[in-house]
Amino acid sequence: MTALAASVFAPALWIGPQSSAFVPLLAASVLLVAPAPVNWLLCALVCVANPLLFHMYGLGPVSLVFVSAFTLVNGLVFYGLSSLATLAEELESGRSSLGRIAAAGERVRIARDLHDVVGHDLLAFTLKNELAHRLLPGAPERAREVMWEALWIARRATAALRMIPTGDQKLSLDSQVKSIESTLSAAQIETRVAVDCRDLPEEVDSVLAIVLREAVTNVLRHSKARQCDVEGGVRGDFVWLSVANDGITSEMPPSSGSGLDNLASRLAAVGGRITVRREDGWFRLVAEVRPSGHPARQPSPEREVGTGLGDLTRRSALRWAPGGANLLTLAVLLGYIPILITNILWRNPAGFTLGVGACLAVLFVTQFAHTFFGPRAWPRTVRVATLTTQAVASFLGVLWVGALWGAMAGFLAGSVLLVIRGRRKWALYAGVGALVLAAAHVIGDEQSALHGYLVTSTLQAGLAIYGLASLTAVVAELRETRDEIVRLAVTQERLGVARKVNDLLDRDLFTIMWNCGVAHSLTLTEPGRAQEHIMEVLTASRRLVTEVRSTASGYRHVSLATEVDSTRAALAAAGIDARVGIGCDRLAQASDMALALVLRDAITSVVRLSGVRRCTVEITARDGAVALRVSHDGTCDEDSVEHVRARVEALNGSFRAEPEGEWCHLTAELPFAARRDPQPARP
Repeated sequence: MTALAASVFAPALWIGPQSSAFVPLLAASVLLVAPAPVNWLLCALVCVANPLLFHMYGLGPVSLVFVSAFTLVNGLVFYGLSSLATLAEELESGRSSLGRIAAAGERVRIARDLHDVVGHDLLAFTLKNELAHRLLPGAPERAREVMWEALWIARRATAALRMIPTGDQKLSLDSQVKSIESTLSAAQIETRVAVDCRDLPEEVDSVLAIVLREAVTNVLRHSKARQCDVEGGVRGDFVWLSVANDGITSEMPPSSGSGLDNLASRLAAVGGRITVRREDGWFRLVAEVRPSGHPARQPSPEREVGTGLGDLTRRSALRWAPGGANLLTLAVLLGYIPILITNILWRNPAGFTLGVGACLAVLFVTQFAHTFFGPRAWPRTVRVATLTTQAVASFLGVLWVGALWGAMAGFLAGSVLLVIRGRRKWALYAGVGALVLAAAHVIGDEQSALHGYLVTSTLQAGLAIYGLASLTAVVAELRETRDEIVRLAVTQERLGVARKVNDLLDRDLFTIMWNCGVAHSLTLTEPGRAQEHIMEVLTASRRLVTEVRSTASGYRHVSLATEVDSTRAALAAAGIDARVGIGCDRLAQASDMALALVLRDAITSVVRLSGVRRCTVEITARDGAVALRVSHDGTCDEDSVEHVRARVEALNGSFRAEPEGEWCHLTAELPFAARRDPQPARP
């Protein structure tokens, strides 16, 4: 920047005041390079230093004002136009970036809700069925009551699953307090509840309900817990909730588990915090919220993803707010007026007349309308009328003051580019320059030597005005489309989740609820058959818990390594003997994620088939493609793998399902890219 300043001001020693034409480049560079708000201070110093430097040539006050205004206006023009190319590029890249980031944020929300909202219900449902199974055949009446409670929990889980894609699920702390006692008693855990939190804001009430649900779910996961104390109330400005149990033998900080991490982020969103501690063999989780101390807000894609959108918003495209772009353009339009006035007063003080002032007023009003109000959408008659009025004012000014009119006819040239559609606008733009030259020659005064300057300044000003108007349009378009891009990306993500959730509902939950209903009806008359149905319910519910957890963890991060682990867990939970082998180098992130998604869909289709007892998974790479082969001893049902085929074909791969004896082979081949630093193949 120092070298640029020296190269800009040094020519003044040889060519005099004319070198001031280079100074706006320095003003624009300062605005582009220096951080805000220092850049504006430095720009002001450049605009002041320029006339002070040329004061040594004996220029008067009017001339110095002209030099300052010239430097500022043209510096703003160069600054705005220099940003235009970056804005146009970021407009295109920002569309896809915003969509991906919004979808990622929605995935995090869905994963969190699957974990927090549904996980507890499924675990409680499983515990109820286990209790009912133990009660039969000795206590059929009590088993019937427990089965009824399990049915109620299953219906609640079904409703919660259906609401997760829409984000409409709401929980109540009061309802959760009432339900946990029954759930904990089913697990034979002695419970003491003393919660008095009334009239809480809806957001705080919902978050505390989720905290209670997750805390109790963690208690249920620890078989050593025999006692659980749940307390809560209002202490000063804070609402607090405490869940303690005697089943934890080691300290677990909030960062140690994804569930506690989720609770910490939820509480932070409403101005709260979570603490965990160990006291005399008890593990205690405490949540504190100040309802009036922090406005509740939903996590945005920026916060959920971390970088991504946060980085994007720091780039110049989103740094330019519509108001800032409009203000810059307006400042340039207004800046041409003092340039003209000081130019006339400098060379011919008697030249500034009432007619010149009227022409200036007409030019500014028409140019303001053409710049900020989308003239291409106006009726043809209105466009012709405004352009004609502006043309009359432009050429009257040239006829009256000649070359002193400067770049004011550039308003007309810029308006032609803004108002006229199609390629003809450029011919008319050049025609404006030719007419200005002709009008200057008609006058033929002593300023005729500057007629070339008059034409070039007119055309340059027209391009500047057109460019700045385009800048404001690009910024406005980016701001207007951001919300739409985010909305469409989130909607698309929700539709995908809705399909997956519907798959869970259509098969597993339907089977669970049907068997649960049958077991409930048979507990008094045929307890043996009721036990058989309860065992089927337990098998299906454990498989569903695995699927929900796999879905939740997959939405947080999808990778082949984690998906292989989930595959082993899912097959084991379904009672399927599994063998998994990976014989390929580490893949690039895109290929790794694509293969993980295909593997997930394929294993989901296998788990849902009845009668499968063995399954093998092989992943190999050759000839620029990676092959996934899933073989099982069940039926080769084309309909059950149609979603797998759709996934593979969407990734430009090929898929086939082939029966071979008692086995069915599902083979997917995808193009892949290996990492630059391939690792040895994993066994």
